[in-house]
Amino acid sequence: MTVWQAIFWVSAAVLIYTHVVYPAGMMLVWIGRRRPECATASPQERCPRVTLVIPVHNEEQVLARKLHNTAELDYPRNRLEVLVANDGSGDRTAEIARSYSARGIRLLDFPQRRGKASVMNDAVAAARGELICFSDANVDLRPDALSRLVARLAEPSVGAVSGDVQLQSHQTSFGQGERAYYRIERAMQAGESLCGSMIGVDGGLYVVRRQLCQPLPPDTILDDFVVSLNVIAQGFRVVYVPEAIATEDATLLASDEFHRRVRVQAGAIQTLKRAQWPPLWRPVELWQYVSHKLLRWLGPVWLVGLLWGNVCLQDAGWGYPLFLVGQVGLWLLAAVATCWPGFRQTWLGGVLFYFALSHLAMSVGALKGLVNAQRVTWRRAARQVPALSELTSCKACGGGGPT
Repeated sequence: MTVWQAIFWVSAAVLIYTHVVYPAGMMLVWIGRRRPECATASPQERCPRVTLVIPVHNEEQVLARKLHNTAELDYPRNRLEVLVANDGSGDRTAEIARSYSARGIRLLDFPQRRGKASVMNDAVAAARGELICFSDANVDLRPDALSRLVARLAEPSVGAVSGDVQLQSHQTSFGQGERAYYRIERAMQAGESLCGSMIGVDGGLYVVRRQLCQPLPPDTILDDFVVSLNVIAQGFRVVYVPEAIATEDATLLASDEFHRRVRVQAGAIQTLKRAQWPPLWRPVELWQYVSHKLLRWLGPVWLVGLLWGNVCLQDAGWGYPLFLVGQVGLWLLAAVATCWPGFRQTWLGGVLFYFALSHLAMSVGALKGLVNAQRVTWRRAARQVPALSELTSCKACGGGGPT
């Protein structure tokens, strides 16, 4: 076998394993060992005290809606503390949070913007709960979502749980591809939870035992992923709870999604540079980490190896030119989807567009991560959200809140 054949076949094998074999295996685990639907904790039973932390920066557009949603949770009110951790907002975010103080909402107002990791550290230090629930301001929980998450933490081996945050991406031009990606992700996470540990919580909604919340370095980019790794390193499992459902306003613009994916990849490279991965004494979780995360982060490398190796093997047999035509054809279709929104909204166009966008962003993010060029502070993407007046009046709050 020549060097180019080795590069071609290794790249092809890794891509097939990471995008087909491993996801299919986790899906089969999930289907074959699917557990009964999780029961929620009864309000009459003793429930652990939970602190719900909402990190915010310039979230005046959605914060009132979020606090209304929080008041509608079915978790016992005397066992739930709500903290709004304001990271140097320049709009009315802090004012809105203060207007809810009579309803039990605590505001941690940090005038200087430092980044989400620093805000999370301070919020955990100020929290009174046994469990810490982190939820983004643009994520709306179903009333029973928190109860379902907490119920799974009754298992001693479970250190953190994550819910099914469903993106409302129907109005985006790349929604078909994004929805296909997240359907596969959720199936893999469900399978991973059954045979080991979910590798990385959904930052929009997860609950972790307070004693497992280790302080994050202030410049941490991928805070939710690092929290997950810390839980696993301490000998606990991270579990996906598909019955704990929430919805999130999707990113409207492809450019914003591109920047989000760049940030995720830069954060992934940061964890590699800091040697943050499951320990050797957790072999199942280490295998899941390599299969689900590490090999995928190297996706641009495998794609370049597959294409370039294929170009150099055109004279090595009739199959190689045919495969090259297929590769080039798929990339051309992805380019068509980029230029033609109508094709992008079809299933094929959407999947190819999102795949190409993700891997281009991963390439840029890897470079930024290697040279420490990614800022720790985050930029809120454009969203299309309902006005507060469109919300159903909150019974627990006695009606509508401030506007």
